Amino acid sequence: MLIRIWKALKSLRLGRYTCSVCNHRIHDFQPLPEYYHENAAKYGCEHSFDDAETLNYKQYSCPSCGVSDRDRLYALFISRYLLENNISKMTMLEIAPSKALSAFTKKTGRINLRTADLNMQDVDDKIDITNMQNYADSSFDSFICSHVLEHVADDRKALSELYRILKPGGWGILMVPIKLGIDEIDEDPTLEDEGERWRRFGQHDHVRRYSKKGFLERVESAGFRVCQYGREYFGAEVFQKNAINEKSILYIVIHN
Repeated sequence: MLIRIWKALKSLRLGRYTCSVCNHRIHDFQPLPEYYHENAAKYGCEHSFDDAETLNYKQYSCPSCGVSDRDRLYALFISRYLLENNISKMTMLEIAPSKALSAFTKKTGRINLRTADLNMQDVDDKIDITNMQNYADSSFDSFICSHVLEHVADDRKALSELYRILKPGGWGILMVPIKLGIDEIDEDPTLEDEGERWRRFGQHDHVRRYSKKGFLERVESAGFRVCQYGREYFGAEVFQKNAINEKSILYIVIHN
């Protein structure tokens, strides 16, 4: 009895949450920076943060490693995938990498990771996602492309390239900010006014706002099969411990 009480008190001191990326126990996650709220209000953003499918803006980032709630979701999937499929070695491309998530991936000891981006420093490869000439066809077993496509003028071409570099049967984590309650994608790659981008797309450097329906149609038209994993797959307790919004969906795309 005393041992159980001691363990319960220790858990309370360490914190009721866990970050799946850095594995630290913490008291609470940090909210989305006020910058986003201020600009959304300033420019009259057409949708609220509550409209987002995968976003816990109240408990957004880990105070220990800085990862977002969606990164925590990715780490949960990767850990489960490696365990359930008894993977010993695989190759992965991470586009616009998250430093802490990259460190987590490498730490598994089972993933040969390459990082890539057009503008970021300290990546393995400088690439344009719409023309990844660096990589031959079927170069990777998997990829992570998180919140990239909404920045790209021609997302169809980017999707085609992601399909090309993935091995048949390979999979990718493919995520964009999806706003629930809208039916069609709103986009204008030629729009340069930052205030109007905030209003229509929710950020100054976004060129489109994805609907769920539009996102799925566009991804499937590139040849991918799409699997959706939410709270039922991961478990309500896992979502709660990692402060992942109950509406959150992880999109895994598979090369047919």
